[in-house]
Amino acid sequence: MEKQIISWITDYQNTGDEAVLRQVREVCWPIIEAVLQEKAIDDEQANNLREKGIERFPFIISKYQADVQLPVETFLRNTYRFYFHQVMRESS
Repeated sequence: MEKQIISWITDYQNTGDEAVLRQVREVCWPIIEAVLQEKAIDDEQANNLREKGIERFPFIISKYQADVQLPVETFLRNTYRFYFHQVMRESS
């Protein structure tokens, strides 16, 4: 599955195809949701992080570099952990 996800990400990066982006987001969102649940202290904050995370997804996924060979899950966990930390810091 990892190779397929990387293929979709590369396809999105090369074409900007929104259908491919939706496909990647659908497959990857459970990883991001897990990070979100770790960070959020209540439902309101979880909803805010979810909204911001969805908005930022195209930018974040466009930064994935397949040639680095970092697993997609690790990339998303690390990137979203940092991003959600930033969002929470800005809102406090």
